[in-house]
Amino acid sequence: MLTKKSLFPGVFVLLSLGHMVFLLETAAAKELGQGPSPANEAVDVAIDTTLSWPPRALGANYDLYFGVVFADVNNATRGNPLNALISQGQTTAQFHPKGLAYGQTYYWRVDEVNAAPENPILKGEVWSFTVEPYTCTVKPVSVSASSSQAGMGPEKTMDGSGLADDRHGIDGATMWLSLGTQPNWIQYQFDKVYKFNDLKVWNSNQPGEAALGFGARKVTIEYSDGIAWRTLDKVPEFARAPGTVGYAANTTVSFGGVMAKSIKLTINSTWAGAGGVAGLSEVRFSYIPVQAFAPQPANQAWNVDVGTSLNWRSGREAAWHRVFLGTDPAAVAGETIVPQITTEPRYSPSNLTVLTKYYWKVDEVNAITYLGDVWSFTTQPFVVVDDFESYNDTDHRLYDTWIDGRADGKSGSVVGYAAAASGTFGETAIVHGGQQAMPFEYNNVKPPYRSEASRTFEPPQDWTTHGAIEWVFYWRGYYVSLLEVSDGSLLVYGGGRDIGDTSDQFHFVYQQLSGDGSLTILVKDMSAWAPAAKAGLMVRETLDPGSKNAYIAVTGGNGVTFQWRAATDGATADSRTAGFKAPYWVRITRTVNVFKAERSADGKAWTQQGPDTVIPMAANVYVGMAVTSHDTTEVVQVRVSDVSSTGAVTGPWQKSAVGTTLWVNDPDMLYVTVEDAAGRSTTVDWGMATGGWTRFLMFLKDLRAAGVNPSAVKKLTIGVGDKTGAKPGGTGLIYIDDIGVGCAPLGGRSGGQ
Repeated sequence: MLTKKSLFPGVFVLLSLGHMVFLLETAAAKELGQGPSPANEAVDVAIDTTLSWPPRALGANYDLYFGVVFADVNNATRGNPLNALISQGQTTAQFHPKGLAYGQTYYWRVDEVNAAPENPILKGEVWSFTVEPYTCTVKPVSVSASSSQAGMGPEKTMDGSGLADDRHGIDGATMWLSLGTQPNWIQYQFDKVYKFNDLKVWNSNQPGEAALGFGARKVTIEYSDGIAWRTLDKVPEFARAPGTVGYAANTTVSFGGVMAKSIKLTINSTWAGAGGVAGLSEVRFSYIPVQAFAPQPANQAWNVDVGTSLNWRSGREAAWHRVFLGTDPAAVAGETIVPQITTEPRYSPSNLTVLTKYYWKVDEVNAITYLGDVWSFTTQPFVVVDDFESYNDTDHRLYDTWIDGRADGKSGSVVGYAAAASGTFGETAIVHGGQQAMPFEYNNVKPPYRSEASRTFEPPQDWTTHGAIEWVFYWRGYYVSLLEVSDGSLLVYGGGRDIGDTSDQFHFVYQQLSGDGSLTILVKDMSAWAPAAKAGLMVRETLDPGSKNAYIAVTGGNGVTFQWRAATDGATADSRTAGFKAPYWVRITRTVNVFKAERSADGKAWTQQGPDTVIPMAANVYVGMAVTSHDTTEVVQVRVSDVSSTGAVTGPWQKSAVGTTLWVNDPDMLYVTVEDAAGRSTTVDWGMATGGWTRFLMFLKDLRAAGVNPSAVKKLTIGVGDKTGAKPGGTGLIYIDDIGVGCAPLGGRSGGQ
C-alpha cells in the first residue's frame, strides 16, 4: 500500500492509442472549512435566515442562546437563562429564528451537551450577525446636467470619488459644478422603476465654500415612472457644506415611497443666492425593495444541483409569493404557465432535469402585486453517484465502500493512502472537483493481471433519474515512461529541473551496457515549454543525481549539446552548437573510458559534437534515453525512432526518475463493469487518454443494449489491466473522482469508442 504521496506538478497532454496514459496535475491542498452559518460578524444576512453550526461530539445535544444583548447571551445558563435560552437539548445542528428585525444585530451561542449520565456542558463562543436593512442603496445607471465645468462632470456625484468612510473631501475634481447657465439642473436615470425611500446629499464642499456659496440651497425635485413627471412635496432646504475635509452628509430628502425611474434636481438658488454657479459633491439614493431580489441560484448560474431550492430576498410588502418556473423564457415572462404559491421566500422544484436551462420569476403579492424579473440558471451536467467527499479516516473509509484487492485478495488493487493502521485517506490535492479524490494503485505484474475496486449499492440505484442519459466518471494519473505508438516510434516523457550542474533531475529510460558499446536514435520531435528542455542519449554510472555521465541531447531551442560530469557530484562541462532542432540524429559511444558524442541531420553523415572525453566508469553502466523539461511544473513529450545499438547493450527498457520523487506509471487498460440487480453485467474498455482529467463516458442506452438495466444498478467495478487475465501488465497510480449520471457537456466520448 502507498505510504507516501509523490507529487509532480504540471498539466500533461499525452496520447496513446490502445493504451492508457496517466497524467498528473498538483494543486494546493484543500481543507474542509467549518464554522457557523451565518458566519461570525456577517452583515446583510437574509431576514429569514436559518442558523446552523458544525456538528460536534457523537450523541451530543445543543443548548442555543440568542438575543440582541451580548452580555445576556454570553452569561446566560440553564439555571439563569436571562431570556436568551431559546432552545434546550435539541438534537439537530440548526435553528430557524422567527421575528427577526431589519438592520438588527443578533448574538448567539451554542453549548454542547454531552451524553448521559454526566451530561457535561461545553460552553460555546458568542457569534453575531446583522440582518439586512429594510431599505437598499441603488446607484443610477447614468446622469446628465444642464452644464459642467471641465473635469467636474455630473458623474462625480455618483462615483464616490471624494468619499472616505462616508465623509467627503475638498478636491473640486471629485464634485460637480455647473457653468452657471440657468436653470442649473442634474438628472439621474435608473435601470428600472424603484420605490424610493430617500436621498442623502453631500453639498458642494470646495475650499472656501463659506465665501463662494456654490452649494445648492433651494431645490425642486421631479420624478418620473417613465410615463409622467411629478413634483416631490416638502423638499427641505439643502444644508450648507463646511468646505473642510471630513464632511458628512447633512441633508436627507424623504421620497415617501414614490415610484420612479428618473429623478431630476433643479437648483433654484445656491448659498450665494439666485442664479450663478451651482454644484453638488455626492448623492445617494435608497429604495424600498418591493420586487423579489437577490435570487439563489444567482441569475445565469451554471452547474446548479438538480435538487436545489430556489430562494430569494422578499419584497418588503409581500404577503405571499407567486413562482413561475420553466424552460421557455417567453412563457415565464408572460406568465402563461401555472405558478406555484408559497408564503416563504423559497420553493423546491420536484424533478429538475440535468444540463437544462431554466427560467424563473417571482411575483410579490399583497394589495399590490409587484411583477418579478426573469432569472435563469442551468443545472449540473450530472448527478453524483460518488464524489468521494464523504469518506474519512475512521468510520467511513474508502476501502469500507470500495472493495479492493487488498481486501478480497482477487486482484492487485489498493484504494486510498495508508494514513494509519486503522484507516485510509483520500487524495486532497489532485482532485477533479470538491475536496477529495480516490487514489487507486494498480499492480498487474502477476496473476490475475488485473486490479479492481468494486462498490455495491444497497438498494440498487436508478441511473436514469433527472433525465440522465449517460454515466460518467473522471480519472487521471501520472505519465508513462515509454510508449510505443502505431507508426513504430516511441514516446518518451520527462520532467525535472535540468541535467547539469552537480546534480540532475530528469527521466531516464535505460538498458544495461557492459564494456564498450553505442546507442543511436532519431529525435523526431519534442513538445518543449522551454528552450533548455533536453532529449537525447546518456551513459551513466549510477542512478544517483550526482552520478558521472556523458550525454548528448537535442534541446528545445538551443541546438545540440554534449555535456559530461567526470567526477561524482562534480561540475558539468558542455560543448554546444546552436541552430539544430528536431528532427535530428544523435549517437553516444563508449570505448573503455573514452566517450564520443555525434550528431547528424540525415543519419548518414555524422559530425562529432565536442571532444573525446575521458570519464572513468565501472564496466557495467546504464545507457538510454534521458529527457528533462527544464521546468518542474511541466513535462516534455519526445518522439524517437530508429533506435539501434552496438556492443553489449542488454535487457528490457527500464525507467527511473533520477533526482525527483516523480511517480511513473506503466501503460495498461482501464475498464468499467456495471452489474444490475438481476446479475446481468457488461464491461467497457477505455482506449485513449486526451489530457488533463479524462472523462470516461458511457451511454445508458448502451447498457440497455447489453442487457443491463440502468434503473437498477447493483454493482460498479473500476479496473486496470487485462480483464480476461490472459497477459501481465504494469504498475502505477491513478485517481478517480466525480462518478455520476446525467448529460455531459459536449466534448466527451463513450468508453470503448
